[in-house]
Amino acid sequence: MKVVEVTRFGGPEVLQAGSAPDPVAGPGQLVVGVAVVDVMSLDAQLRAGWGQEWFPSRPPFVPGTGVAGHVLSVGEGVDASWVGRRVAALVPGGGYAERAVADAATVVAVPDRLSLRQAAALVQVGPAALSLTDAAELKPGARVLVLGAGGALGLPLVALANAAGAHVTAAAHGTSKRAAAVRFGAAETVDYGELAGIGSGPAWPGGYDVVFDGVGGQVGTAAFRLVARGGTFFAYGVPSGSTAAVDPGEAERRGVRLVGMEQVQFAPDEFRDLAERTLAEAAAGRLATLVGLAVPLERAREAHAALESRELVGKAVLLVTSRAVRYTRHGGSDVLSVDEVAIPEPGPGQVRVAVRAAGVNPIDWKIRRGFVGGAVTEPTGTGMEVAGTIDALGPGVEGWRTGQPVFGRVPAGAAADHVLADPRELLRKPDGLPYALAAALPVAVETAHRVLRQLVLRPGQTLLIHAVAGGVGLVAAQLAIARGARVVGTASERHHAFLRGLGVHPVTYGEGLEERLPRPIDLVLDASGRDVLELSVHLTGDPGKVITIADFAGAAEHGVRFSTGSDGQAIGEIFADVLPLVARGAVRMPIAREFPLERTADAHRLSEDGHLLGKIVLITEPSLPR
Repeated sequence: MKVVEVTRFGGPEVLQAGSAPDPVAGPGQLVVGVAVVDVMSLDAQLRAGWGQEWFPSRPPFVPGTGVAGHVLSVGEGVDASWVGRRVAALVPGGGYAERAVADAATVVAVPDRLSLRQAAALVQVGPAALSLTDAAELKPGARVLVLGAGGALGLPLVALANAAGAHVTAAAHGTSKRAAAVRFGAAETVDYGELAGIGSGPAWPGGYDVVFDGVGGQVGTAAFRLVARGGTFFAYGVPSGSTAAVDPGEAERRGVRLVGMEQVQFAPDEFRDLAERTLAEAAAGRLATLVGLAVPLERAREAHAALESRELVGKAVLLVTSRAVRYTRHGGSDVLSVDEVAIPEPGPGQVRVAVRAAGVNPIDWKIRRGFVGGAVTEPTGTGMEVAGTIDALGPGVEGWRTGQPVFGRVPAGAAADHVLADPRELLRKPDGLPYALAAALPVAVETAHRVLRQLVLRPGQTLLIHAVAGGVGLVAAQLAIARGARVVGTASERHHAFLRGLGVHPVTYGEGLEERLPRPIDLVLDASGRDVLELSVHLTGDPGKVITIADFAGAAEHGVRFSTGSDGQAIGEIFADVLPLVARGAVRMPIAREFPLERTADAHRLSEDGHLLGKIVLITEPSLPR
């Protein structure tokens, strides 16, 4: 099996990919087929040689103590029903591997609606966060200071304290970390250098009721002075190399309760109870941490370097497998499953994209149902729009780099953690363009651009768009308006106010539509497939002035053009005029709904129901508590 091991004490470069024999479960143990590995700050410290008096591992050794995956086998005395189940586990070491051995007492089942990535990210920090907040006995209105608030443990602490009704001050270094803490519920943020100026005075007379010190060192020592009389100081952080230096005598004089590392160190039964609570809360959307970096196992040194840079927001994890939404037969959305698959390797002329978001289009479920395309002969992916970062380069690829944010089109399989792409079908993502919006644009922009070219739209003409509130309809409408045309669009009445704001003249669907439409109508784009082609030909007087992208049979019956596929234009050429319009708000694309990857079937069902404003987007790693 593949492993990553510490070959000698030192920097991240001492982490080397290698191989080791497959482990065998002993009595009371399980072998976990690892999908995701948790990366802790402690891993990096042990790799550097710190803490030998407590952790006497000597190189070479395989680090890693938190994993999530599937149980492959069990040892004597362990219930065989564990085999095949999704689990998270605390292991004594050896987690940076394709397989790891865990004691049954430290293995917990992962709820169906929780990703293995989030389970691995939470398996260690979640129990710690629950233990700390339980011990704090937070009351509504309590004044809480969280140090390391932008880190893997700090963020769930912020969320839990906020949920308890506390007023949370988040201390973190860097604007990105402080912004993440605000998203998780912090009322205010400070940099570590500002600690001396807060916690007292008119705003906070007497200081903080509770301080969670996840940093230690001088920062923790400074924060101790901000604890109110009778308050509690939790000292568990060692990223600075040591816990905070606190004078017990001063704590006694001020009546400050001191709680140390013992609060985040658990016996197996205690860990299991807290881990089960963690995953249940996470599955319910009430507990999360932010996965700020996810890289394949063999790139563990990048994760360690990110931790040591102190720039990483949230948690780093290592991926041993990748998730992909697939189906093996045509049918309803129930044929979709989220499968654990090997991380794909790019071939010549390909790049691998680590997916952040994937767009959902009607063509996706039409292919899945078998309305378009051929028979299903092997597991087939879904999704044609992707936004993420380049994760690997195949032979012969030039002009691109790993870590580069991109968006664009793929033939299929965008609903996944990783997808292979032709770099000619990708664009560099502008910094100000959110990943979700970037993933919502490629198909809609390409289709709208193509049909407007085919219609030969001219300034001053009136274009009627059926289903103008959908992705293609919205882009086509805004491009047409930008080119000086007038746009009339059919849409549900609840979307009319938004459409008027774009400059579209909205008209409600249904009986009497012809009487409600203004005249003249010069050109028609049908994106609805709602038996509107006969009326459209009547309105224009010429089937050559009507195009549909949704009604193949109707197009043949009424002699209008059915537009599908690509007309061969490069994506860069298509977007050359569109991205500036997006940047200045002249082309807007509402995100109707965001779904996690595990709920792709729900996303498809919603797309089939229709009547949406904008696009549905899949997010590979949602992290904010609902």
